[in-house]
Amino acid sequence: MIFAFLGGSLAGLFIVILISRLSRASQLAEAESTARLLIDEAKEEAQALDEELKLAAEEAQAEVYAKAEPQILEIEARVRELDDRVRKTRSQIDREFNQDKREIDDRVESLRTSESQVRAREDRLRHRRARIKQLRQSLLQQLEEKSEVKAEGLLAEMVQKEIRDADLDAKKKAALYEEEIKADAEIRAKHLLTSALSRFPRPAPTERGIGIVEIPNPDVRARMLGPNDENIRELERLTGVSLSVTEKQTFQLASFDPVGREITTRTLEKLLHEKSPNVETVRRLHEKTSGEVHRRVENDGNKIAAELGCRDLNPAIKRRLGELRYRYSFSQNQHFHVAEVGWLCGLLASELGGNSRHDAKRAGLLHDVGKAMDHAKEGGHAVIGAEFIAENGEKPEIVHAVRAHHYEEQPATDLAYLVIAADAISGARPGARRATVSAYNQKIEVLSHIAEDFPGVTKTLIFNAGREVRVHVDSRRVSDKKALELCRKIADKIEEECTYPGQIKVMLVRETHAETTAR
Repeated sequence: MIFAFLGGSLAGLFIVILISRLSRASQLAEAESTARLLIDEAKEEAQALDEELKLAAEEAQAEVYAKAEPQILEIEARVRELDDRVRKTRSQIDREFNQDKREIDDRVESLRTSESQVRAREDRLRHRRARIKQLRQSLLQQLEEKSEVKAEGLLAEMVQKEIRDADLDAKKKAALYEEEIKADAEIRAKHLLTSALSRFPRPAPTERGIGIVEIPNPDVRARMLGPNDENIRELERLTGVSLSVTEKQTFQLASFDPVGREITTRTLEKLLHEKSPNVETVRRLHEKTSGEVHRRVENDGNKIAAELGCRDLNPAIKRRLGELRYRYSFSQNQHFHVAEVGWLCGLLASELGGNSRHDAKRAGLLHDVGKAMDHAKEGGHAVIGAEFIAENGEKPEIVHAVRAHHYEEQPATDLAYLVIAADAISGARPGARRATVSAYNQKIEVLSHIAEDFPGVTKTLIFNAGREVRVHVDSRRVSDKKALELCRKIADKIEEECTYPGQIKVMLVRETHAETTAR
Protein backbone atom coordinates (compact mmCIF):
# COMPACT_ATOMS: atom_id res chain seq x y z
CA MET A 1 0.00 0.00 0.00
CA ILE A 2 2.64 2.29 1.00
CA PHE A 3 4.64 1.63 -2.13
CA ALA A 4 1.69 2.19 -4.29
CA PHE A 5 0.99 5.49 -2.59
CA LEU A 6 4.55 6.67 -3.10
CA GLY A 7 4.50 5.67 -6.72
CA GLY A 8 1.32 7.57 -7.35
CA SER A 9 2.63 10.65 -5.59
CA LEU A 10 5.80 10.65 -7.63
CA ALA A 11 3.90 10.27 -10.84
CA GLY A 12 1.66 13.16 -9.92
CA LEU A 13 4.66 15.31 -9.04
CA PHE A 14 6.31 14.49 -12.32
CA ILE A 15 3.23 15.43 -14.21
CA VAL A 16 2.96 18.74 -12.34
CA ILE A 17 6.55 19.53 -13.11
CA LEU A 18 6.11 18.63 -16.74
CA ILE A 19 3.10 20.82 -17.03
CA SER A 20 4.93 23.71 -15.31
CA ARG A 21 7.85 23.46 -17.71
CA LEU A 22 5.60 23.31 -20.70
CA SER A 23 3.82 26.44 -19.46
CA ARG A 24 7.11 28.27 -18.93
CA ALA A 25 8.34 27.29 -22.37
CA SER A 26 5.17 28.61 -23.89
CA GLN A 27 5.51 31.87 -21.94
CA LEU A 28 9.15 32.16 -22.90
CA ALA A 29 8.36 31.70 -26.56
CA GLU A 30 5.65 34.26 -26.34
CA ALA A 31 7.97 36.71 -24.55
CA GLU A 32 10.66 36.19 -27.13
CA SER A 33 8.16 36.86 -29.89
CA THR A 34 7.00 40.00 -28.14
CA ALA A 35 10.59 41.13 -27.62
CA ARG A 36 11.45 40.64 -31.26
CA LEU A 37 8.46 42.71 -32.20
CA LEU A 38 9.52 45.44 -29.82
CA ILE A 39 13.08 45.33 -31.11
CA ASP A 40 11.95 45.57 -34.68
CA GLU A 41 9.72 48.50 -33.85
CA ALA A 42 12.56 50.20 -31.96
CA LYS A 43 14.90 49.70 -34.87
CA GLU A 44 12.41 51.19 -37.24
CA GLU A 45 11.86 54.17 -34.95
CA ALA A 46 15.63 54.59 -34.50
CA GLN A 47 16.19 54.44 -38.24
CA ALA A 48 13.50 57.00 -38.80
CA LEU A 49 14.93 59.21 -36.05
CA ASP A 50 18.41 58.80 -37.50
CA GLU A 51 17.23 59.91 -40.88
CA GLU A 52 15.50 62.91 -39.31
CA LEU A 53 18.67 63.80 -37.39
CA LYS A 54 20.77 63.50 -40.52
CA LEU A 55 18.40 65.79 -42.36
CA ALA A 56 18.45 68.27 -39.45
CA ALA A 57 22.27 68.11 -39.24
CA GLU A 58 22.60 68.65 -42.97
CA GLU A 59 20.24 71.61 -42.78
CA ALA A 60 22.11 73.05 -39.75
CA GLN A 61 25.47 72.49 -41.44
CA ALA A 62 24.25 74.19 -44.56
CA GLU A 63 22.94 77.12 -42.51
CA VAL A 64 26.20 77.43 -40.48
CA TYR A 65 28.34 77.15 -43.62
CA ALA A 66 26.25 79.81 -45.31
CA LYS A 67 26.86 82.17 -42.37
CA ALA A 68 30.57 81.35 -41.94
CA GLU A 69 31.44 81.13 -45.60
CA PRO A 70 32.81 84.75 -45.94
CA GLN A 71 35.03 84.31 -42.88
CA ILE A 72 36.18 80.92 -44.08
CA LEU A 73 37.05 82.40 -47.45
CA GLU A 74 38.93 85.27 -45.80
CA ILE A 75 40.83 82.85 -43.55
CA GLU A 76 41.66 80.68 -46.52
CA ALA A 77 42.93 83.74 -48.42
CA ARG A 78 45.11 84.77 -45.45
CA VAL A 79 46.39 81.23 -45.11
CA ARG A 80 47.30 81.20 -48.80
CA GLU A 81 48.99 84.62 -48.42
CA LEU A 82 50.95 83.46 -45.38
CA ASP A 83 51.88 80.31 -47.23
CA ASP A 84 53.18 82.41 -50.12
CA ARG A 85 55.15 84.64 -47.76
CA VAL A 86 56.61 81.61 -46.01
CA ARG A 87 57.64 80.11 -49.33
CA LYS A 88 59.21 83.45 -50.44
CA THR A 89 61.01 83.91 -47.13
CA ARG A 90 62.26 80.35 -47.23
CA SER A 91 63.49 80.78 -50.77
CA GLN A 92 65.20 84.11 -49.84
CA ILE A 93 66.82 82.50 -46.82
CA ASP A 94 67.96 79.64 -49.00
CA ARG A 95 69.43 82.08 -51.51
CA GLU A 96 71.18 84.13 -48.80
CA PHE A 97 72.45 80.99 -47.16
CA ASN A 98 73.79 79.71 -50.43
CA GLN A 99 75.38 83.10 -51.15
CA ASP A 100 76.96 83.29 -47.68
CA LYS A 101 78.15 79.74 -48.06
CA ARG A 102 79.74 80.59 -51.39
CA GLU A 103 81.38 83.71 -49.87
CA ILE A 104 82.67 81.71 -46.92
CA ASP A 105 83.99 79.08 -49.26
CA ASP A 106 85.66 81.80 -51.33
CA ARG A 107 87.17 83.36 -48.20
CA VAL A 108 88.38 80.02 -46.96
CA GLU A 109 89.96 79.40 -50.33
CA SER A 110 91.45 82.92 -50.28
CA LEU A 111 92.81 82.36 -46.77
CA ARG A 112 94.31 79.10 -47.85
CA THR A 113 95.91 80.85 -50.79
CA SER A 114 97.12 83.70 -48.55
CA GLU A 115 98.46 81.21 -46.03
CA SER A 116 100.42 79.46 -48.72
CA GLN A 117 101.70 82.85 -49.95
CA VAL A 118 102.67 83.85 -46.40
CA ARG A 119 104.55 80.59 -45.94
CA ALA A 120 106.30 81.17 -49.23
CA ARG A 121 107.19 84.75 -48.19
CA GLU A 122 108.40 83.54 -44.81
CA ASP A 123 110.63 81.08 -46.55
CA ARG A 124 111.97 83.85 -48.80
CA LEU A 125 112.41 86.10 -45.75
CA ARG A 126 114.38 83.42 -43.92
CA HIS A 127 116.57 82.96 -46.94
CA ARG A 128 117.06 86.73 -47.23
CA ARG A 129 117.87 87.05 -43.53
CA ALA A 130 120.38 84.29 -43.84
CA ARG A 131 121.82 86.03 -46.90
CA ILE A 132 121.88 89.40 -45.09
CA LYS A 133 123.56 87.78 -42.13
CA GLN A 134 126.20 86.31 -44.42
CA LEU A 135 126.68 89.64 -46.20
CA ARG A 136 126.82 91.47 -42.85
CA GLN A 137 129.48 89.14 -41.55
CA SER A 138 131.38 89.47 -44.81
CA LEU A 139 131.06 93.27 -44.75
CA LEU A 140 132.18 93.46 -41.11
CA GLN A 141 135.13 91.23 -41.93
CA GLN A 142 136.09 93.48 -44.84
CA LEU A 143 135.68 96.59 -42.68
CA GLU A 144 137.84 95.07 -40.00
CA GLU A 145 140.51 94.23 -42.56
CA LYS A 146 140.46 97.72 -44.10
CA SER A 147 140.01 99.85 -40.97
CA GLU A 148 141.82 97.60 -38.50
CA VAL A 149 138.96 98.24 -36.05
CA LYS A 150 136.87 95.55 -34.45
CA ALA A 151 133.38 95.01 -35.78
CA GLU A 152 131.81 95.66 -32.37
CA GLY A 153 133.28 99.15 -32.31
CA LEU A 154 132.08 99.93 -35.81
CA LEU A 155 128.65 98.60 -34.99
CA ALA A 156 128.47 100.66 -31.80
CA GLU A 157 129.52 103.78 -33.72
CA MET A 158 126.85 103.16 -36.36
CA VAL A 159 124.24 102.63 -33.63
CA GLN A 160 125.28 105.86 -31.92
CA LYS A 161 125.03 107.72 -35.23
CA GLU A 162 121.54 106.34 -35.80
CA ILE A 163 120.57 107.31 -32.25
CA ARG A 164 121.91 110.85 -32.75
CA ASP A 165 120.05 111.18 -36.06
CA ALA A 166 116.86 109.86 -34.48
CA ASP A 167 117.29 112.21 -31.51
CA LEU A 168 117.75 115.19 -33.83
CA ASP A 169 114.74 114.18 -35.88
CA ALA A 170 112.68 113.76 -32.72
CA LYS A 171 113.73 117.21 -31.50
CA LYS A 172 112.81 118.75 -34.82
CA LYS A 173 109.40 117.11 -34.73
CA ALA A 174 108.97 118.11 -31.08
CA ALA A 175 109.82 121.70 -31.96
CA LEU A 176 107.33 121.60 -34.83
CA TYR A 177 104.61 120.16 -32.59
CA GLU A 178 105.45 122.73 -29.93
CA GLU A 179 105.09 125.55 -32.46
CA GLU A 180 101.75 124.16 -33.62
CA ILE A 181 100.51 123.80 -30.03
CA LYS A 182 101.72 127.32 -29.21
CA ALA A 183 99.97 128.73 -32.28
CA ASP A 184 96.71 127.01 -31.35
CA ALA A 185 97.10 128.00 -27.71
CA GLU A 186 97.82 131.60 -28.71
CA ILE A 187 94.63 131.75 -30.79
CA ARG A 188 92.56 130.34 -27.93
CA ALA A 189 94.30 132.60 -25.41
CA LYS A 190 93.59 135.69 -27.51
CA HIS A 191 89.95 134.69 -27.74
CA LEU A 192 89.72 134.20 -23.96
CA LEU A 193 91.55 137.44 -23.24
CA THR A 194 89.36 139.38 -25.66
CA SER A 195 86.25 137.95 -24.04
CA ALA A 196 87.54 138.66 -20.51
CA LEU A 197 88.75 142.20 -21.26
CA SER A 198 85.46 143.07 -22.94
CA ARG A 199 83.81 142.37 -19.58
CA PHE A 200 86.45 144.26 -17.56
CA PRO A 201 84.74 147.23 -15.88
CA ARG A 202 87.63 149.24 -14.45
CA PRO A 203 89.23 152.18 -16.31
CA ALA A 204 92.98 152.66 -16.29
CA PRO A 205 93.95 154.73 -13.21
CA THR A 206 95.50 158.11 -13.86
CA GLU A 207 97.34 158.56 -10.54
CA ARG A 208 101.10 158.59 -10.92
CA GLY A 209 102.22 159.16 -7.33
CA ILE A 210 104.33 162.23 -8.01
CA GLY A 211 104.26 164.02 -4.66
CA ILE A 212 105.81 167.44 -5.11
CA VAL A 213 105.54 170.26 -2.57
CA GLU A 214 106.44 173.58 -4.18
CA ILE A 215 107.73 176.51 -2.13
CA PRO A 216 106.03 179.75 -3.28
CA ASN A 217 108.77 182.18 -2.24
CA PRO A 218 111.88 182.52 -0.03
CA ASP A 219 109.88 183.85 2.94
CA VAL A 220 107.72 180.73 3.06
CA ARG A 221 110.85 178.60 2.70
CA ALA A 222 112.53 180.30 5.63
CA ARG A 223 109.38 180.01 7.72
CA MET A 224 108.93 176.33 6.95
CA LEU A 225 112.57 175.39 7.54
CA GLY A 226 112.73 177.30 10.84
CA PRO A 227 115.88 178.43 12.63
CA ASN A 228 118.78 176.21 11.62
CA ASP A 229 116.30 174.07 9.67
CA GLU A 230 115.00 172.64 12.96
CA ASN A 231 111.41 172.24 11.66
CA ILE A 232 112.51 170.06 8.76
CA ARG A 233 114.95 168.10 10.95
CA GLU A 234 112.12 167.39 13.42
CA LEU A 235 109.84 166.22 10.59
CA GLU A 236 112.61 163.95 9.33
CA ARG A 237 112.98 162.47 12.81
CA LEU A 238 109.23 161.86 13.14
CA THR A 239 108.70 160.29 9.70
CA GLY A 240 112.06 158.77 8.84
CA VAL A 241 111.97 160.52 5.46
CA SER A 242 114.98 162.48 4.21
CA LEU A 243 114.10 166.00 3.03
CA SER A 244 116.02 168.43 0.86
CA VAL A 245 115.20 171.52 -1.16
CA THR A 246 115.91 171.41 -4.88
CA GLU A 247 117.05 174.26 -7.11
CA LYS A 248 113.48 174.56 -8.40
CA GLN A 249 112.33 175.41 -4.89
CA THR A 250 110.55 172.16 -4.21
CA PHE A 251 110.92 169.64 -1.42
CA GLN A 252 112.54 166.37 -2.46
CA LEU A 253 111.57 163.33 -0.39
CA ALA A 254 113.74 160.21 -0.12
CA SER A 255 112.38 157.10 1.60
CA PHE A 256 111.42 153.52 0.81
CA ASP A 257 108.36 153.75 3.07
CA PRO A 258 105.41 154.85 0.87
CA VAL A 259 103.12 155.65 3.82
CA GLY A 260 105.88 157.69 5.45
CA ARG A 261 106.34 159.67 2.23
CA GLU A 262 102.59 160.38 2.05
CA ILE A 263 102.47 161.54 5.66
CA THR A 264 105.48 163.76 5.08
CA THR A 265 104.04 165.25 1.89
CA ARG A 266 100.72 166.11 3.55
CA THR A 267 102.45 167.52 6.62
CA LEU A 268 104.54 169.79 4.41
CA GLU A 269 101.42 170.94 2.55
CA LYS A 270 99.83 171.92 5.86
CA LEU A 271 103.02 173.52 7.08
CA LEU A 272 102.91 175.85 4.06
CA HIS A 273 99.85 177.58 5.52
CA GLU A 274 101.23 178.07 9.02
CA LYS A 275 102.20 181.65 9.77
CA SER A 276 104.84 180.98 12.40
CA PRO A 277 105.54 177.24 12.55
CA ASN A 278 107.89 175.78 15.14
CA VAL A 279 108.85 172.32 16.36
CA GLU A 280 105.62 171.93 18.34
CA THR A 281 103.64 172.89 15.25
CA VAL A 282 105.45 170.25 13.24
CA ARG A 283 104.69 167.60 15.88
CA ARG A 284 101.02 168.59 16.04
CA LEU A 285 100.63 168.61 12.25
CA HIS A 286 102.45 165.28 11.98
CA GLU A 287 100.23 163.63 14.57
CA LYS A 288 97.06 164.91 12.91
CA THR A 289 98.23 163.96 9.41
CA SER A 290 99.39 160.53 10.54
CA GLY A 291 95.94 159.80 11.98
CA GLU A 292 94.25 160.95 8.78
CA VAL A 293 96.49 158.82 6.57
CA HIS A 294 96.10 155.71 8.71
CA ARG A 295 92.32 156.11 8.76
CA ARG A 296 92.37 156.41 4.99
CA VAL A 297 94.57 153.30 4.80
CA GLU A 298 91.99 151.35 6.82
CA ASN A 299 89.16 152.70 4.71
CA ASP A 300 90.91 151.93 1.40
CA GLY A 301 91.74 148.38 2.54
CA ASN A 302 88.15 147.66 3.56
CA LYS A 303 86.80 149.21 0.38
CA ILE A 304 88.98 147.21 -2.01
CA ALA A 305 88.30 143.98 -0.11
CA ALA A 306 84.56 144.60 -0.32
CA GLU A 307 84.80 145.43 -4.04
CA LEU A 308 86.43 142.07 -4.78
CA GLY A 309 84.05 140.14 -2.51
CA CYS A 310 86.74 139.35 0.09
CA ARG A 311 85.22 140.88 3.21
CA ASP A 312 86.51 137.98 5.34
CA LEU A 313 90.16 138.97 4.86
CA ASN A 314 92.23 139.36 7.99
CA PRO A 315 92.30 143.04 9.12
CA ALA A 316 96.11 143.03 8.92
CA ILE A 317 95.90 142.04 5.24
CA LYS A 318 93.30 144.72 4.55
CA ARG A 319 95.58 147.29 6.16
CA ARG A 320 98.45 146.28 3.85
CA LEU A 321 96.16 146.53 0.83
CA GLY A 322 95.28 150.05 1.93
CA GLU A 323 98.97 150.95 2.23
CA LEU A 324 99.42 149.98 -1.42
CA ARG A 325 97.47 153.18 -2.20
CA TYR A 326 100.80 155.00 -1.83
CA ARG A 327 103.02 152.37 -3.49
CA TYR A 328 103.93 152.76 -7.18
CA SER A 329 105.78 150.51 -9.60
CA PHE A 330 106.78 151.94 -12.97
CA SER A 331 104.48 154.85 -11.98
CA GLN A 332 101.54 152.39 -11.74
CA ASN A 333 99.54 152.62 -8.51
CA GLN A 334 99.72 149.20 -6.87
CA HIS A 335 96.46 149.61 -4.96
CA PHE A 336 94.52 149.87 -8.22
CA HIS A 337 96.83 147.33 -9.85
CA VAL A 338 95.93 144.53 -7.39
CA ALA A 339 92.25 145.33 -7.86
CA GLU A 340 92.68 145.04 -11.63
CA VAL A 341 94.50 141.74 -11.30
CA GLY A 342 91.79 140.43 -8.97
CA TRP A 343 89.05 141.32 -11.44
CA LEU A 344 90.98 139.90 -14.38
CA CYS A 345 91.69 136.65 -12.52
CA GLY A 346 88.01 136.24 -11.76
CA LEU A 347 86.98 136.94 -15.36
CA LEU A 348 89.58 134.55 -16.77
CA ALA A 349 88.53 131.85 -14.32
CA SER A 350 84.89 132.25 -15.35
CA GLU A 351 85.87 132.07 -19.04
CA LEU A 352 87.91 128.91 -18.52
CA GLY A 353 85.30 127.39 -16.25
CA GLY A 354 87.69 125.15 -14.29
CA ASN A 355 88.65 127.31 -11.28
CA SER A 356 86.80 128.91 -8.43
CA ARG A 357 86.14 132.50 -9.40
CA HIS A 358 86.21 133.58 -5.75
CA ASP A 359 89.66 132.02 -5.17
CA ALA A 360 90.93 133.54 -8.42
CA LYS A 361 89.81 137.06 -7.41
CA ARG A 362 91.28 136.58 -3.96
CA ALA A 363 94.66 135.38 -5.27
CA GLY A 364 94.82 138.25 -7.78
CA LEU A 365 93.98 140.80 -5.08
CA LEU A 366 96.69 139.51 -2.73
CA HIS A 367 99.44 138.80 -5.26
CA ASP A 368 101.38 142.08 -4.66
CA VAL A 369 100.56 142.63 -0.98
CA GLY A 370 104.26 142.08 -0.24
CA LYS A 371 105.06 145.41 -1.93
CA ALA A 372 103.60 147.15 1.11
CA MET A 373 106.35 145.55 3.23
CA ASP A 374 109.34 145.04 0.93
CA HIS A 375 110.93 148.26 2.21
CA ALA A 376 111.14 146.76 5.71
CA LYS A 377 111.90 143.06 4.96
CA GLU A 378 114.56 141.28 2.98
CA GLY A 379 113.49 139.27 -0.06
CA GLY A 380 111.26 139.56 -3.08
CA HIS A 381 107.79 140.95 -2.63
CA ALA A 382 106.19 137.67 -3.83
CA VAL A 383 107.89 135.64 -1.08
CA ILE A 384 107.26 138.31 1.56
CA GLY A 385 103.58 138.57 0.61
CA ALA A 386 103.10 134.78 0.54
CA GLU A 387 104.61 134.38 4.01
CA PHE A 388 102.51 137.26 5.33
CA ILE A 389 99.15 135.97 4.08
CA ALA A 390 100.04 132.43 5.21
CA GLU A 391 100.59 133.77 8.74
CA ASN A 392 97.18 135.44 8.53
CA GLY A 393 95.15 132.37 7.64
CA GLU A 394 95.03 132.20 3.83
CA LYS A 395 94.62 128.84 2.09
CA PRO A 396 97.72 127.03 0.74
CA GLU A 397 96.57 127.33 -2.89
CA ILE A 398 96.25 131.13 -2.51
CA VAL A 399 99.67 131.29 -0.84
CA HIS A 400 101.23 129.25 -3.65
CA ALA A 401 99.70 131.45 -6.36
CA VAL A 402 101.10 134.58 -4.66
CA ARG A 403 104.55 133.06 -4.15
CA ALA A 404 104.77 131.72 -7.73
CA HIS A 405 103.54 134.75 -9.69
CA HIS A 406 107.14 135.85 -10.33
CA TYR A 407 108.52 132.27 -10.42
CA GLU A 408 110.19 132.45 -7.01
CA GLU A 409 108.42 129.09 -6.81
CA GLN A 410 107.58 126.96 -9.83
CA PRO A 411 103.86 127.42 -10.60
CA ALA A 412 102.06 124.13 -10.03
CA THR A 413 98.36 125.06 -10.25
CA ASP A 414 96.02 126.66 -12.77
CA LEU A 415 95.34 129.40 -10.22
CA ALA A 416 99.03 130.37 -10.16
CA TYR A 417 99.13 130.69 -13.95
CA LEU A 418 95.93 132.76 -13.90
CA VAL A 419 97.57 135.22 -11.51
CA ILE A 420 100.68 135.40 -13.73
CA ALA A 421 98.56 136.09 -16.81
CA ALA A 422 96.36 138.69 -15.12
CA ASP A 423 99.41 140.45 -13.64
CA ALA A 424 101.00 140.68 -17.09
CA ILE A 425 97.77 142.00 -18.64
CA SER A 426 97.40 144.71 -16.01
CA GLY A 427 101.02 145.82 -16.41
CA ALA A 428 100.85 145.80 -20.21
CA ARG A 429 97.59 147.74 -20.60
CA PRO A 430 98.07 150.92 -22.65
CA GLY A 431 98.79 153.79 -20.28
CA ALA A 432 99.18 151.56 -17.23
CA ARG A 433 102.92 152.17 -16.89
CA ARG A 434 105.33 154.83 -18.02
CA ALA A 435 108.71 154.03 -19.43
CA THR A 436 111.27 156.66 -20.37
CA VAL A 437 113.30 156.64 -23.59
CA SER A 438 116.45 155.91 -21.63
CA ALA A 439 114.80 152.93 -19.92
CA TYR A 440 113.59 151.63 -23.29
CA ASN A 441 117.05 152.00 -24.85
CA GLN A 442 118.56 150.27 -21.85
CA LYS A 443 116.13 147.36 -22.25
CA ILE A 444 117.02 146.99 -25.95
CA GLU A 445 120.72 147.13 -25.14
CA VAL A 446 120.42 144.50 -22.40
CA LEU A 447 118.50 142.13 -24.66
CA SER A 448 121.07 142.55 -27.42
CA HIS A 449 123.99 141.91 -25.05
CA ILE A 450 122.34 138.80 -23.59
CA ALA A 451 121.89 137.24 -27.03
CA GLU A 452 125.30 138.27 -28.40
CA ASP A 453 127.15 136.80 -25.40
CA PHE A 454 126.48 133.30 -26.72
CA PRO A 455 129.03 131.84 -29.19
CA GLY A 456 127.89 131.49 -32.78
CA VAL A 457 125.52 134.52 -32.72
CA THR A 458 126.20 136.86 -35.64
CA LYS A 459 123.42 139.41 -35.36
CA THR A 460 120.58 140.35 -32.99
CA LEU A 461 117.46 142.29 -33.95
CA ILE A 462 114.84 143.62 -31.52
CA PHE A 463 111.22 143.97 -32.72
CA ASN A 464 107.80 144.88 -31.36
CA ALA A 465 109.03 147.32 -28.71
CA GLY A 466 111.29 144.74 -27.13
CA ARG A 467 108.75 141.92 -27.08
CA GLU A 468 110.53 139.89 -29.78
CA VAL A 469 114.23 139.06 -30.08
CA ARG A 470 115.43 137.64 -33.41
CA VAL A 471 118.87 136.01 -33.25
CA HIS A 472 120.89 135.08 -36.35
CA VAL A 473 123.59 132.42 -35.93
CA ASP A 474 126.48 131.07 -38.01
CA SER A 475 125.26 127.80 -39.56
CA ARG A 476 128.83 126.45 -39.63
CA ARG A 477 129.24 126.81 -35.88
CA VAL A 478 125.68 126.07 -34.74
CA SER A 479 124.00 122.83 -35.87
CA ASP A 480 120.27 122.20 -35.95
CA LYS A 481 120.46 120.37 -32.65
CA LYS A 482 122.48 123.14 -30.99
CA ALA A 483 120.12 125.78 -32.42
CA LEU A 484 117.23 124.43 -30.35
CA GLU A 485 119.35 124.36 -27.20
CA LEU A 486 120.77 127.84 -27.84
CA CYS A 487 117.30 129.36 -28.33
CA ARG A 488 116.17 127.90 -25.00
CA LYS A 489 119.31 129.13 -23.21
CA ILE A 490 118.83 132.70 -24.50
CA ALA A 491 115.20 132.71 -23.33
CA ASP A 492 116.22 131.35 -19.89
CA LYS A 493 118.89 134.03 -19.48
CA ILE A 494 116.42 136.78 -20.41
CA GLU A 495 114.02 135.44 -17.75
CA GLU A 496 116.80 135.45 -15.16
CA GLU A 497 118.30 138.88 -15.84
CA CYS A 498 115.40 141.03 -17.08
CA THR A 499 112.24 142.35 -15.49
CA TYR A 500 109.37 143.04 -17.90
CA PRO A 501 105.60 142.78 -18.15
CA GLY A 502 104.10 140.17 -20.47
CA GLN A 503 106.44 137.94 -22.42
CA ILE A 504 109.37 138.16 -24.85
CA LYS A 505 109.48 135.89 -27.89
CA VAL A 506 112.92 134.56 -28.87
CA MET A 507 113.37 133.45 -32.50
CA LEU A 508 116.64 131.88 -33.64
CA VAL A 509 117.43 131.91 -37.37
CA ARG A 510 119.95 129.47 -38.85
CA GLU A 511 120.46 129.72 -42.59
CA THR A 512 122.63 127.67 -44.93
CA HIS A 513 123.63 129.29 -48.20
CA ALA A 514 125.12 127.27 -51.08
CA GLU A 515 126.68 129.04 -54.04
CA THR A 516 128.40 127.77 -57.19
CA THR A 517 128.95 128.83 -60.80
CA ALA A 518 127.91 126.89 -63.90
CA ARG A 519 130.42 127.26 -66.77
